[in-house]
Amino acid sequence: MNVQKYDSEKPMLVNSIVCAIDILGFSQMISQSCKIGDGNRLLREINYLINKNKKCIMPNKYSHGKIKIFTDNMVVAYPIKGDAEQELEEILENVSEYQFNLALEGLFVRGGISIGDFYINEDIVFGSALLEAHHIESEIACYPRIIMDQNTITTLQKHIKYYDVAPQTTKVLIDSDGQWFLNYLNTIFKYYIQCNNQCEFERIQHELLFRHKNKIEELLFLYKEDIRVWDKYVWSANYHNYFCDLYFPHVKELQISKKSLLSWPREIKSGDL
Repeated sequence: MNVQKYDSEKPMLVNSIVCAIDILGFSQMISQSCKIGDGNRLLREINYLINKNKKCIMPNKYSHGKIKIFTDNMVVAYPIKGDAEQELEEILENVSEYQFNLALEGLFVRGGISIGDFYINEDIVFGSALLEAHHIESEIACYPRIIMDQNTITTLQKHIKYYDVAPQTTKVLIDSDGQWFLNYLNTIFKYYIQCNNQCEFERIQHELLFRHKNKIEELLFLYKEDIRVWDKYVWSANYHNYFCDLYFPHVKELQISKKSLLSWPREIKSGDL
């Protein structure tokens, strides 16, 4: 099949790379805000944040990519041309930046990326690639990470072999469970072009990582009595610390304290009786 775009007049499945994204805890946010009569404030805040940050994920005018947002869910898709390197690069760059920007606002996301048959228009999203991306997001990702299916990994491995030093290797990490996920903190290195010198570059990087650290620490504290949710932000903290260890090993204040990442038991006290 040589179709390379989503034809609104003649719907046909197109071999595509598809990313499905979901904001963690969004249903709980809605429920809690509506209970206390704060639903309108949350609605306005979420509307502002998504519209502010979706610009970085919008397909450029030269591609045939499409995006569909329905509140806390997003689907981004690109019809594949050739070896899919350009389309996968768009996903690695744009989705990572979107994930990073939302994290700085305290909104952490999980997602799945797949390659396969797909179609999208104004009214419908359809295809096996969507089902697989959604399955990965809802059943496998678990933590605030966007992970790849095997087809995407195989495609990425092929692209990496094109280079002596492949640019893709800094944009993806392999987790302890073997899952390949977007290294969204790598986005901080994009700010180099906005800086006048190396010192300014490092100052901006540190500032962004401090913001990321502070949001995770806020959420660790907020959910300290909800172990299921708290554990998700422990994962984010460990990822944050790994990244800082890798690129800023001498800036210890960037690290999230290990003490906050452990669940300590305690003795019974009079207040417990």
